[in-house]
Amino acid sequence: MCSTFHDIRKSFASLRVEKKHRHREIASFLNVTEVELIDSHVGVTKLTSIKSFPNLARAIRLKPLWSNIIQDTQGFGEVMSLTRNAHAVHENLAFYKHASSSDDVGMVLSDELMMRFMYERWGHGYLFEECKSTVLQRSIQFFDEFGSPVHKIFLLPHSHHWFFDELAKRWADSNQEPGILVQEKSESDGQMNRDALVSIIEERHASQKDIIDADVVQSLLRSSVELKLPLIITVQNDGVSQSHDGVLDEIRDHNHWLHLINQQFNCHLQLTQMPRIYINHQDSPFLIEMLDEKGFLLASIALSAKATPANQQAWEELLDQVKAVEMSLLE
Repeated sequence: MCSTFHDIRKSFASLRVEKKHRHREIASFLNVTEVELIDSHVGVTKLTSIKSFPNLARAIRLKPLWSNIIQDTQGFGEVMSLTRNAHAVHENLAFYKHASSSDDVGMVLSDELMMRFMYERWGHGYLFEECKSTVLQRSIQFFDEFGSPVHKIFLLPHSHHWFFDELAKRWADSNQEPGILVQEKSESDGQMNRDALVSIIEERHASQKDIIDADVVQSLLRSSVELKLPLIITVQNDGVSQSHDGVLDEIRDHNHWLHLINQQFNCHLQLTQMPRIYINHQDSPFLIEMLDEKGFLLASIALSAKATPANQQAWEELLDQVKAVEMSLLE
């Protein structure tokens, strides 16, 4: 097995340097899960990394004490938090100062950012270091039991990098040998339950939702930028829901992804892979929901609770205009 881990490490370094591939792409290319890709670097020391291959990375496996570790990340100062699913990515500059937990649910709250952690879905965690050109990139990465990433925290140049080794001393697992057991995901039972739940919800609220397409979402968001409307933009997966509350500065459409941007925040939406996009009239103010083909909520956009009455009127007028256009197309 050691040769296998060694091969994964070499392939990882090569694909990162020569192809500029992301972790997700490398794992897919090597036919391993993302957690197996990271775990293969467990046991690599700094000295080994420098001697064997300058671009080799190293990982430190963490104890499964997720709420304690998230609480401790405040020691890094400002970092970049990342939550993603297959078709949406949410990146936010953040301080983890106000972390709390109750049972298996954790929260991080600030003026612009809210994160909800479902720790019962978390299976593996690592401190990770890798050389990228002349920069040493440090991160904390969490995965579910099936090997998919649920949340990542990246240190910024001005983050407290000295705290990285301190966190390792506190929360490193006693087992630092590469090799883990990753659960195989069974779609049958879980998917049947999810399909049943989705059917119930859709039937109950069918009259309160209007189907829209990706072009309409882009138009709505561009209008919100012009009107400077404060929005709550949320991306979620099975283990984390991450929301940003603020005004967007810019919308870009590039390589089939829609990029939502301000100084603190980036969100990337692959709208073409979201076959169910709705305006939901059940809640007020109305919100936009983006689901995959199985009915899982990938992302949502709503007006901020901090919005003024004028903001709320402008937002609802935008959505009413969309509804009127959609209705006229059906006539």
